[in-house]
Amino acid sequence: MIQIVLYLVSCLVLGLGLLVWRARPDGSTNRSFGACTLLGAIWISGVGFFHSGTNLSSWAPLAFAAASLIPATFLGFVRDYPTPTRKLSSWAVRINFSIALLFAALSLTTRLVVDDARLTPIGPARETGPLYPLFAVYFLVAWFTALAVFISKWRRARGLARVQLHYLALGLVVASSGGIIANLVLPFLAGGFAYNWVGPLFLLVFVAMVAHAIIRHRLMDVRLVIHRSLTFALALVVSLAPVAGLLALAWPKLTDHLAPDELVALIMAVVVVSLLIPLTRDAAGRLLDRYVYRTHVNYQHTLREASKALTGVLDLTVLLPFLNHTVATSTNSEGAAVYLRAGKLESGSGCRRAMAEKRHAQSHFDTPDEAPAEIVTALMGTKDLLLTDEIARERLCGARERLHDALTRLNWALVLPLVSEDMVIGALVVGPKLSGDPFYPQDLDLLMTLANQAGIAVKNAQLYAQVVLANEHLNNIVSTIESAVVAIDATGRVTLFNRAAEQLTGISAERARNQSVNVLPACVGGMLTETVADGSARTQPEVELSDGATTRPIICTTSPLNDPAGAVLGAVAVFSDLTQLKELEVERRRGERLAYFEMLASGIAHEIKNPLVAVKTFAQLLPRRHGDVRFVADFGRVVTREIARIEQLLDRLRTLSRPGDRPRHPIDLRAPIGDAIEAMRPAFSEKTVVLSAATGPSPCMILGDQAELEQLFLNLLMNAHEATAPGGMVRVEMAITAGRVIVAVVDTGPGVPAELMERVFDPFFTTKERGSGLGLAICASIAQAHGAHLKATNREVGGAVFTIDFPVAVRATLSVSA
Repeated sequence: MIQIVLYLVSCLVLGLGLLVWRARPDGSTNRSFGACTLLGAIWISGVGFFHSGTNLSSWAPLAFAAASLIPATFLGFVRDYPTPTRKLSSWAVRINFSIALLFAALSLTTRLVVDDARLTPIGPARETGPLYPLFAVYFLVAWFTALAVFISKWRRARGLARVQLHYLALGLVVASSGGIIANLVLPFLAGGFAYNWVGPLFLLVFVAMVAHAIIRHRLMDVRLVIHRSLTFALALVVSLAPVAGLLALAWPKLTDHLAPDELVALIMAVVVVSLLIPLTRDAAGRLLDRYVYRTHVNYQHTLREASKALTGVLDLTVLLPFLNHTVATSTNSEGAAVYLRAGKLESGSGCRRAMAEKRHAQSHFDTPDEAPAEIVTALMGTKDLLLTDEIARERLCGARERLHDALTRLNWALVLPLVSEDMVIGALVVGPKLSGDPFYPQDLDLLMTLANQAGIAVKNAQLYAQVVLANEHLNNIVSTIESAVVAIDATGRVTLFNRAAEQLTGISAERARNQSVNVLPACVGGMLTETVADGSARTQPEVELSDGATTRPIICTTSPLNDPAGAVLGAVAVFSDLTQLKELEVERRRGERLAYFEMLASGIAHEIKNPLVAVKTFAQLLPRRHGDVRFVADFGRVVTREIARIEQLLDRLRTLSRPGDRPRHPIDLRAPIGDAIEAMRPAFSEKTVVLSAATGPSPCMILGDQAELEQLFLNLLMNAHEATAPGGMVRVEMAITAGRVIVAVVDTGPGVPAELMERVFDPFFTTKERGSGLGLAICASIAQAHGAHLKATNREVGGAVFTIDFPVAVRATLSVSA
């Protein structure tokens, strides 16, 4: 009976070691603890077999060999648990382990440690060898060294680690004290081995303390493994209790007829049979279930794997086959299908088949291209599953009868709605089970959970497909347009760089994408950075951009990218090459200049021809009437007047042809305006026309020539003076906006006829009875020389407005009220 108790203790110790090792097979602490308990189990088994009285010469050395290695493995365990210590070097552990291996080898191969083992009338006994005292000293020194290291760690530990070490230390001290006294000290001092079987029993205290620390205080993080193994062990003990009772009743007769080895074999056979009965029962059940198409679904595993896929897949072509196959295999049904709403989610839109799987060739499970309207209507009304068996048990009439007929006709056992945002977007159809079993509540719970997650996953996949399509469409548009498009995110990383941007900047898209904005040209990158910083759009009408070989003018516009809350997510820049536009502008100006010169030549010929006709006529009459004093006087007066007209015409043509030759200086635009007003004020007063000005109190600086600008405003005021009737009004207004100076000369005359508006600044064009038609042409030429733009418009209440748009020389913020 002693050996059976020792065998059970050995199994408990070995089981504890295996559980700890299984928790973390790669952990040094778990491996050393498992090795220590394995050696302890071998030692206990050796003691048990030694007391069986058979093969004493083999079991005694085996017990001593296992005992030799226990202190070494225990020292390795306490060195690493709970944290590695520096006080004990790896060399000390290796030396200790080498000595242990030496004693183990001597115990197994020589008689230096164990001399002999024999059976006496009072029981088995052994004789020690000459090295036994040295072995005892080594064991005690090594064990107490390891125990001292362990206790020092326990004293320094705090919190949960201290509690864990407390129970572990208590079990070690009790087990080691009892084992050392019973199996080492007493035999060494008294020379008797009759009670060495008592020592292994102290390990029961060690097993109990370690198990308690694992279960209650998570010792070595093996609580989950212990929980499962303890459950199995308790079930095994309960199942073996009747067998143990029968063996106890029959034990006296068994001991009379069977040898100890045969009794051990009988007990082991009973245990093995008890363990195999559940396994064989499960295997037979699985084979039978497979034969009748019945499945046992691991609901947690199925739901976990399905959730992982449904939340991680955004491609419908991958998502739908996975969903359909999972439902069909988990229920072992005749088939499954997925139907999705077609087109927009309107009340009348049907569900079309998106995926179908038929798992049995002779099955009547049908999947038409479009789901019946009765089923779709019922799903949209209830937003709950449709179970054919439950509907059949209802009192059918009207719509419910048509619904049942449709389900029966198609052999659909179960229809689950796919819902997203409280709207049915599709249906999950399941055929009858191949086993003929109904759908149990746990089946419906699993399928409804899958359907709820699938509805969200399908909607996300559909939205993702729309985003991908829109993104591809946008990329196609961006890649084919002639304007360059560059976008950055809020961190300044380039996210979009189209083909036109590559051509204009000379930077490849591979080099620019996902890089810092600093890789872009300064004129573009700077505008993008500023737009991201303040969220304001910007436009540069004309900047120079170089691709390393060519410098070209571009127009660049940046806009912020905002989320619905208004936060800036990035910026986009669109810039276009102005080279062709500039070339077209040059060609246009060349053509306009040629037409201008043609018109100018025609006007000059006309204006010079009139005085020359008079001069020619008098010159032809002069030979016949040179003696006529009055004729000669008239001839001199007419010739002088006509030559003066020609000289005046030439002076004005000179002004028209070279208005920009004089140097430009910063001047206050109010000065030439004021001089022109003072010069024209008497003429306006004489005609009783009110002349006023609103030029503002602050200086308005531009780059220009005082004399040319004064002539510009004199000509405009003279034109207004001639066009305004007595009693009218002429007003000069000035304002600054967006870096430009706007000057307007407003009169209350008849205005400019709409059909003549485009020709008003042409040379020699005039609507007056007298005049050369060069005044407004000279004004336009002077304005152009100063970088300004002159235009004419009519007022709604009558009168004309001549507006000149000047660029400012110095940035200022001046607000002038007209």
